[in-house]
Amino acid sequence: MSLFITDPATPERIRPPSPPASFGLPVRTLNIAAHWRSPATGALLAAEIGRNPANLHLHVQRISLWKSLSDEHELGAAVVDLCLTLGTHGLDLRKRMLSKYRQALMRVGLVEFLERSLMTGADRHDPQVARPGVVLARPVAGRRQFLRFVHPRKT
Repeated sequence: MSLFITDPATPERIRPPSPPASFGLPVRTLNIAAHWRSPATGALLAAEIGRNPANLHLHVQRISLWKSLSDEHELGAAVVDLCLTLGTHGLDLRKRMLSKYRQALMRVGLVEFLERSLMTGADRHDPQVARPGVVLARPVAGRRQFLRFVHPRKT
């Protein structure tokens, strides 16, 4: 596989690769966010986190991507997803993320929630985490029940 894309009109010219356009592509490299800093990469990482929430490398990539793009709302969503994944575990990592990104989290109104959930862990059913960009939040507890209308039989 070639790392460069050639232009068919001028084969001597080499174009740099573009970010993946398909959400079905696996994210196997740890530094994908370092190569392709764009919101499309953030959406790709969010989709991969939705498929595999236990992969902490994806969470760290997503957080660093949104920090480098200076998008505080998406950065807050990425930190919340990391806290939802860790649950009651990883207290030191959650404290470090809270202290490192405190100013950005304060501007989007997440500091109080994350401080309150440091010891108990964030609950994915809490309506406060149901924000745009948060992949792992489930603001409604319970199960879905689909009903269908049955016409009464004529006798």
